[in-house]
Amino acid sequence: MPEPRQTRDIHQVASRLSKGGLAAIPTETVYGLAALATNDQAVDAVFVLKGRPSSNPLIVHLPDSSHVSDWAASVPPEAKRLMREFWPGPLTLVLPAHESVSRRITAGQSTVALRVPSHPVCAELLRTLGAALVAPSANRSNRISPTCEAHVALQFSGEDLLILEGGPCEVGLESTIVAVLPDQPPAILRPGVLTREQLGLRESPAFTSAKGEPVTVPGQHHRHYAPDSPAFWADEAALKQLGDRAEVAWIFCGDPRPVRGPSKDLGAEPGAYAQHLYATLYEMDALNPSEIRVIPPPRCEDWEAIHNRLSRLIRAG
Repeated sequence: MPEPRQTRDIHQVASRLSKGGLAAIPTETVYGLAALATNDQAVDAVFVLKGRPSSNPLIVHLPDSSHVSDWAASVPPEAKRLMREFWPGPLTLVLPAHESVSRRITAGQSTVALRVPSHPVCAELLRTLGAALVAPSANRSNRISPTCEAHVALQFSGEDLLILEGGPCEVGLESTIVAVLPDQPPAILRPGVLTREQLGLRESPAFTSAKGEPVTVPGQHHRHYAPDSPAFWADEAALKQLGDRAEVAWIFCGDPRPVRGPSKDLGAEPGAYAQHLYATLYEMDALNPSEIRVIPPPRCEDWEAIHNRLSRLIRAG
Protein backbone atom coordinates (compact mmCIF):
# COMPACT_ATOMS: atom_id res chain seq x y z
CA MET A 1 0.00 0.00 0.00
CA PRO A 2 1.39 3.43 -0.86
CA GLU A 3 2.11 5.88 1.95
CA PRO A 4 2.91 9.59 2.08
CA ARG A 5 6.60 10.38 1.64
CA GLN A 6 8.50 13.37 2.98
CA THR A 7 11.18 15.23 1.08
CA ARG A 8 13.25 18.40 1.28
CA ASP A 9 13.83 18.39 -2.49
CA ILE A 10 11.95 21.42 -3.80
CA HIS A 11 12.75 20.52 -7.42
CA GLN A 12 11.26 17.03 -6.96
CA VAL A 13 8.04 18.58 -5.64
CA ALA A 14 8.01 21.22 -8.38
CA SER A 15 8.41 18.48 -11.00
CA ARG A 16 5.46 16.53 -9.64
CA LEU A 17 3.27 19.62 -9.51
CA SER A 18 4.26 20.77 -13.00
CA LYS A 19 3.16 17.38 -14.37
CA GLY A 20 -0.30 17.71 -12.80
CA GLY A 21 0.37 15.82 -9.58
CA LEU A 22 -0.43 16.83 -6.02
CA ALA A 23 1.89 17.56 -3.10
CA ALA A 24 1.52 18.78 0.47
CA ILE A 25 3.45 21.99 1.08
CA PRO A 26 4.26 24.11 4.13
CA THR A 27 2.97 27.63 4.54
CA GLU A 28 3.24 29.93 7.53
CA THR A 29 -0.44 29.26 8.34
CA VAL A 30 -1.05 25.51 7.82
CA TYR A 31 0.17 22.85 5.40
CA GLY A 32 -1.62 22.96 2.05
CA LEU A 33 -2.60 20.30 -0.48
CA ALA A 34 -1.16 21.89 -3.60
CA ALA A 35 -1.88 21.62 -7.32
CA LEU A 36 -1.18 23.85 -10.30
CA ALA A 37 -3.94 26.42 -10.33
CA THR A 38 -4.03 26.44 -14.14
CA ASN A 39 -4.54 22.66 -14.42
CA ASP A 40 -8.24 21.85 -14.07
CA GLN A 41 -7.65 18.11 -13.69
CA ALA A 42 -5.16 18.68 -10.90
CA VAL A 43 -7.56 21.10 -9.19
CA ASP A 44 -10.33 18.50 -9.44
CA ALA A 45 -7.99 15.93 -7.87
CA VAL A 46 -7.57 18.20 -4.83
CA PHE A 47 -11.33 18.24 -4.27
CA VAL A 48 -11.52 14.46 -4.65
CA LEU A 49 -8.61 13.64 -2.34
CA LYS A 50 -9.82 15.98 0.38
CA GLY A 51 -13.47 15.01 -0.02
CA ARG A 52 -14.12 18.73 -0.34
CA PRO A 53 -17.45 19.91 -1.78
CA SER A 54 -17.18 21.80 -5.06
CA SER A 55 -19.14 24.66 -3.46
CA ASN A 56 -16.11 25.46 -1.29
CA PRO A 57 -13.70 27.75 -3.21
CA LEU A 58 -9.92 27.46 -3.18
CA ILE A 59 -7.27 30.05 -2.39
CA VAL A 60 -4.71 30.70 -5.12
CA HIS A 61 -1.13 31.05 -3.81
CA LEU A 62 1.07 33.36 -5.88
CA PRO A 63 4.86 33.70 -6.13
CA ASP A 64 4.54 37.47 -5.64
CA SER A 65 2.12 40.35 -6.14
CA SER A 66 3.12 40.84 -9.79
CA HIS A 67 1.00 37.77 -10.61
CA VAL A 68 -2.23 39.32 -9.28
CA SER A 69 -3.18 40.77 -12.66
CA ASP A 70 -3.27 37.23 -14.10
CA TRP A 71 -6.10 36.37 -11.72
CA ALA A 72 -7.92 39.56 -10.74
CA ALA A 73 -9.94 41.63 -13.20
CA SER A 74 -9.27 44.74 -11.12
CA VAL A 75 -7.36 45.64 -7.97
CA PRO A 76 -8.98 48.44 -5.94
CA PRO A 77 -6.66 50.93 -4.19
CA GLU A 78 -7.42 49.46 -0.75
CA ALA A 79 -6.34 46.04 -1.98
CA LYS A 80 -3.08 47.51 -3.23
CA ARG A 81 -2.48 49.03 0.22
CA LEU A 82 -3.08 45.69 1.92
CA MET A 83 -0.80 43.92 -0.54
CA ARG A 84 2.00 46.41 0.15
CA GLU A 85 1.66 46.16 3.91
CA PHE A 86 0.86 42.46 4.49
CA TRP A 87 2.18 40.43 1.54
CA PRO A 88 3.90 38.10 1.77
CA GLY A 89 2.01 36.89 4.82
CA PRO A 90 -1.15 35.31 6.26
CA LEU A 91 -3.59 37.54 4.37
CA THR A 92 -5.94 36.39 1.59
CA LEU A 93 -7.63 38.99 -0.62
CA VAL A 94 -10.91 38.29 -2.42
CA LEU A 95 -10.95 40.29 -5.65
CA PRO A 96 -13.01 40.36 -8.87
CA ALA A 97 -11.97 37.30 -10.86
CA HIS A 98 -10.45 37.63 -14.31
CA GLU A 99 -12.71 35.99 -16.90
CA SER A 100 -9.98 33.43 -17.63
CA VAL A 101 -9.99 32.07 -14.04
CA SER A 102 -11.49 28.59 -13.79
CA ARG A 103 -14.78 28.59 -11.92
CA ARG A 104 -13.73 25.26 -10.43
CA ILE A 105 -11.38 27.30 -8.25
CA THR A 106 -13.92 30.01 -7.38
CA ALA A 107 -16.85 27.60 -6.79
CA GLY A 108 -18.69 29.32 -9.62
CA GLN A 109 -18.33 32.79 -8.13
CA SER A 110 -17.16 35.94 -9.91
CA THR A 111 -14.51 36.50 -7.21
CA VAL A 112 -11.15 34.86 -6.62
CA ALA A 113 -9.16 34.48 -3.38
CA LEU A 114 -5.43 35.25 -3.64
CA ARG A 115 -2.45 35.32 -1.30
CA VAL A 116 1.36 35.38 -1.29
CA PRO A 117 2.74 33.04 1.41
CA SER A 118 5.75 34.08 3.49
CA HIS A 119 7.03 30.60 4.44
CA PRO A 120 10.55 30.47 2.93
CA VAL A 121 10.20 26.88 1.62
CA CYS A 122 6.82 27.62 0.05
CA ALA A 123 8.11 30.87 -1.41
CA GLU A 124 11.09 29.08 -2.98
CA LEU A 125 8.79 26.42 -4.44
CA LEU A 126 6.55 29.06 -5.99
CA ARG A 127 9.55 30.90 -7.43
CA THR A 128 10.91 27.63 -8.84
CA LEU A 129 7.59 26.87 -10.53
CA GLY A 130 6.98 30.46 -11.59
CA ALA A 131 3.29 29.63 -11.38
CA ALA A 132 0.36 29.80 -8.98
CA LEU A 133 -0.88 26.94 -6.81
CA VAL A 134 -4.17 26.17 -5.16
CA ALA A 135 -3.39 24.88 -1.67
CA PRO A 136 -6.32 24.28 0.69
CA SER A 137 -5.37 22.76 4.03
CA ALA A 138 -3.79 19.32 3.60
CA ASN A 139 -6.41 17.39 5.53
CA ARG A 140 -9.61 15.50 4.88
CA SER A 141 -12.55 17.87 4.56
CA ASN A 142 -13.70 19.36 7.90
CA ARG A 143 -10.94 17.64 9.90
CA ILE A 144 -8.18 19.34 11.89
CA SER A 145 -5.86 21.45 9.73
CA PRO A 146 -2.25 20.17 9.72
CA THR A 147 0.58 22.28 11.10
CA CYS A 148 3.46 19.82 10.57
CA GLU A 149 4.43 16.99 8.24
CA ALA A 150 3.25 14.27 10.63
CA HIS A 151 -0.30 15.66 10.64
CA VAL A 152 -0.44 15.47 6.84
CA ALA A 153 0.87 11.89 6.82
CA LEU A 154 -1.77 10.92 9.39
CA GLN A 155 -4.59 12.50 7.37
CA PHE A 156 -3.55 10.82 4.11
CA SER A 157 -2.34 7.43 5.29
CA GLY A 158 -2.52 5.01 2.38
CA GLU A 159 -2.10 7.71 -0.26
CA ASP A 160 0.85 8.25 -2.60
CA LEU A 161 1.38 11.85 -1.51
CA LEU A 162 4.64 13.76 -1.53
CA ILE A 163 5.09 16.06 1.49
CA LEU A 164 7.53 18.94 1.24
CA GLU A 165 9.22 19.37 4.62
CA GLY A 166 9.03 22.80 6.19
CA GLY A 167 8.81 22.19 9.93
CA PRO A 168 6.01 23.36 12.22
CA CYS A 169 3.90 26.25 10.92
CA GLU A 170 4.71 29.57 12.54
CA VAL A 171 1.15 30.97 12.56
CA GLY A 172 -0.89 27.79 12.99
CA LEU A 173 -4.27 29.18 11.88
CA GLU A 174 -5.62 29.73 8.39
CA SER A 175 -5.16 33.17 6.83
CA THR A 176 -7.33 36.22 7.41
CA ILE A 177 -9.62 36.65 4.38
CA VAL A 178 -10.56 40.17 3.29
CA ALA A 179 -12.88 40.99 0.38
CA VAL A 180 -12.00 44.17 -1.52
CA LEU A 181 -14.44 44.62 -4.40
CA PRO A 182 -15.55 47.65 -6.43
CA ASP A 183 -18.25 49.78 -4.83
CA GLN A 184 -18.10 47.76 -1.60
CA PRO A 185 -16.41 48.56 1.69
CA PRO A 186 -13.57 46.14 2.47
CA ALA A 187 -14.78 43.34 4.74
CA ILE A 188 -13.16 40.59 6.78
CA LEU A 189 -14.84 37.36 5.68
CA ARG A 190 -12.72 35.04 7.84
CA PRO A 191 -10.77 36.22 10.89
CA GLY A 192 -7.13 35.26 11.28
CA VAL A 193 -4.09 36.37 13.22
CA LEU A 194 -4.13 39.70 11.40
CA THR A 195 -6.80 41.61 13.29
CA ARG A 196 -9.16 44.35 12.09
CA GLU A 197 -7.10 46.92 13.98
CA GLN A 198 -3.84 45.78 12.40
CA LEU A 199 -5.43 45.78 8.95
CA GLY A 200 -7.08 49.15 9.47
CA LEU A 201 -10.48 47.70 8.56
CA ARG A 202 -13.94 47.48 10.08
CA GLU A 203 -15.87 44.30 9.35
CA SER A 204 -19.00 44.67 7.22
CA PRO A 205 -21.47 41.96 8.30
CA ALA A 206 -23.83 42.27 5.31
CA PHE A 207 -21.35 41.77 2.49
CA THR A 208 -22.09 40.76 -1.10
CA SER A 209 -20.17 40.96 -4.33
CA ALA A 210 -20.62 43.78 -6.79
CA LYS A 211 -23.26 41.63 -8.53
CA GLY A 212 -25.19 41.16 -5.30
CA GLU A 213 -24.05 37.55 -4.87
CA PRO A 214 -23.21 36.17 -1.45
CA VAL A 215 -19.46 35.58 -1.22
CA THR A 216 -18.43 32.11 -0.08
CA VAL A 217 -14.96 31.61 1.39
CA PRO A 218 -13.13 28.59 2.84
CA GLY A 219 -13.59 27.51 6.44
CA GLN A 220 -17.16 28.67 6.94
CA HIS A 221 -18.88 25.30 7.33
CA HIS A 222 -20.66 25.03 10.65
CA ARG A 223 -18.62 21.92 11.50
CA HIS A 224 -14.96 22.34 10.69
CA TYR A 225 -11.44 21.86 12.09
CA ALA A 226 -12.86 18.99 14.17
CA PRO A 227 -11.06 16.16 15.99
CA ASP A 228 -12.54 12.67 16.14
CA SER A 229 -13.01 13.02 19.90
CA PRO A 230 -16.04 15.15 20.85
CA ALA A 231 -15.02 18.58 22.14
CA PHE A 232 -17.05 20.75 24.52
CA TRP A 233 -16.63 24.05 26.35
CA ALA A 234 -15.64 23.78 30.00
CA ASP A 235 -16.47 25.91 33.04
CA GLU A 236 -16.12 25.60 36.81
CA ALA A 237 -19.01 23.16 36.98
CA ALA A 238 -17.39 20.92 34.36
CA LEU A 239 -14.07 21.04 36.19
CA LYS A 240 -15.73 19.99 39.41
CA GLN A 241 -17.74 17.23 37.74
CA LEU A 242 -15.14 15.83 35.32
CA GLY A 243 -11.73 16.90 36.67
CA ASP A 244 -11.06 13.55 38.36
CA ARG A 245 -11.84 11.46 35.27
CA ALA A 246 -8.75 10.06 33.57
CA GLU A 247 -10.51 9.68 30.23
CA VAL A 248 -11.30 13.41 29.86
CA ALA A 249 -8.71 15.67 28.19
CA TRP A 250 -8.41 19.40 28.90
CA ILE A 251 -7.15 22.50 27.08
CA PHE A 252 -6.47 25.51 29.31
CA CYS A 253 -5.90 29.17 28.50
CA GLY A 254 -3.26 30.55 30.86
CA ASP A 255 -4.86 29.23 34.06
CA PRO A 256 -4.14 25.48 34.26
CA ARG A 257 -6.03 23.53 36.89
CA PRO A 258 -5.24 20.17 38.50
CA VAL A 259 -7.09 17.44 36.59
CA ARG A 260 -6.56 13.70 36.40
CA GLY A 261 -6.76 13.35 32.62
CA PRO A 262 -4.31 14.66 30.02
CA SER A 263 -4.15 18.43 29.81
CA LYS A 264 -2.28 21.23 28.11
CA ASP A 265 -2.11 24.94 28.83
CA LEU A 266 -1.84 26.93 25.60
CA GLY A 267 -1.23 30.14 27.51
CA ALA A 268 -2.90 33.53 27.66
CA GLU A 269 -1.19 35.04 24.59
CA PRO A 270 -3.31 34.63 21.42
CA GLY A 271 -0.38 34.21 19.01
CA ALA A 272 1.13 31.30 20.92
CA TYR A 273 -2.31 29.79 21.52
CA ALA A 274 -3.09 29.91 17.80
CA GLN A 275 0.26 28.44 16.83
CA HIS A 276 -0.23 25.36 19.01
CA LEU A 277 -4.02 24.85 18.93
CA TYR A 278 -4.27 22.36 16.06
CA ALA A 279 -1.16 20.45 17.15
CA THR A 280 -2.68 20.11 20.61
CA LEU A 281 -5.93 18.79 19.15
CA TYR A 282 -3.95 16.17 17.21
CA GLU A 283 -2.11 15.20 20.42
CA MET A 284 -5.31 14.96 22.42
CA ASP A 285 -7.10 13.00 19.70
CA ALA A 286 -4.27 10.44 19.57
CA LEU A 287 -4.95 9.62 23.23
CA ASN A 288 -8.54 8.65 22.34
CA PRO A 289 -10.19 10.51 25.24
CA SER A 290 -13.91 10.19 25.88
CA GLU A 291 -14.10 13.95 25.31
CA ILE A 292 -11.99 17.09 25.11
CA ARG A 293 -12.92 20.02 27.35
CA VAL A 294 -11.80 23.52 26.33
CA ILE A 295 -11.65 26.48 28.71
CA PRO A 296 -12.95 29.44 26.66
CA PRO A 297 -10.35 32.10 25.80
CA PRO A 298 -11.15 35.79 26.42
CA ARG A 299 -13.83 37.42 24.29
CA CYS A 300 -12.00 40.26 22.53
CA GLU A 301 -10.70 41.12 19.06
CA ASP A 302 -7.26 39.60 19.61
CA TRP A 303 -8.93 36.21 20.19
CA GLU A 304 -11.55 36.50 17.42
CA ALA A 305 -9.86 34.04 15.03
CA ILE A 306 -9.35 31.46 17.77
CA HIS A 307 -13.00 31.69 18.83
CA ASN A 308 -13.99 31.35 15.18
CA ARG A 309 -12.08 28.07 14.87
CA LEU A 310 -13.14 26.72 18.25
CA SER A 311 -16.80 27.50 17.56
CA ARG A 312 -16.64 25.17 14.53
CA LEU A 313 -15.26 22.20 16.44
CA ILE A 314 -17.03 22.56 19.79
CA ARG A 315 -20.21 20.51 20.08
CA ALA A 316 -23.38 21.61 21.83
CA GLY A 317 -24.03 20.07 25.20
